Amino acid sequence: MFKKLLASVGVGGAEVETELHTPGVQPGGTVQGVIRLRGGKVAQDIARVALEFVTRVEFEHADEESQGNRGFGRTDVHWAFTLGPNEPFEIPFALYTPLETPITFYNGRHLPGAVVSVRTIVEIENAVDAGDSDPLGIGALPAQHVVLEAIERLGLPLRSADVEWGQLRGIRQELPFYQEIEFGPSHRYPRLNQLEVTFVARPEGMDVILEADKKGGWISEGSDVFDVLFVDYNALGNVDWAAVLDQRLSAMSSR
Repeated sequence: MFKKLLASVGVGGAEVETELHTPGVQPGGTVQGVIRLRGGKVAQDIARVALEFVTRVEFEHADEESQGNRGFGRTDVHWAFTLGPNEPFEIPFALYTPLETPITFYNGRHLPGAVVSVRTIVEIENAVDAGDSDPLGIGALPAQHVVLEAIERLGLPLRSADVEWGQLRGIRQELPFYQEIEFGPSHRYPRLNQLEVTFVARPEGMDVILEADKKGGWISEGSDVFDVLFVDYNALGNVDWAAVLDQRLSAMSSR
């Protein structure tokens, strides 16, 4: 009875370790791996085993901002069973990566501020749940890579990335948040202080949302200006994206 009591508060209970066979993946890809469980000092009833992605999200509350980890894309990989004392139990898995997953790598380098991990959740009846967390690299899709590279070619330096909680107006999203990739100013667009780029990917193509902080003039205040363009994956290699983006940014600067 004492061992059961200890196990109920996490002492001498089941242990979990997750191994990712796929340390990096692109949105829409599959993460392969195995979950390794080992029973504690007493038998325990496992209600379910699940996996989810986790990223750091910024929340706005009135005039304040806060950050917190947010899970998404949760997938059940095993249902109820009993794990005996010291019993090993392995669960191979293949976890689908949502297309809107924030990217953490582009052009061979890490995006400052971007972080994604895989969290393992083991729900134990009448006891403290067990869990594990493993970092995961999310590489840019070809369309994302082409757009980001074109923006850098226009002289805007890539600064950082973050994830904002909320819905983009007029854009169809599956996840309740979106990633913003921030670029500094370029001499080509002297009226733009910075540019934030958001990708919302779908199977057939991708929305690219451009938001720029525009300087004020003698008789006008500074303001945020927006534009949206659609990238058709099938036409990706047939478009001069640097020219398209130059036209869009020039229009935003003079608007």
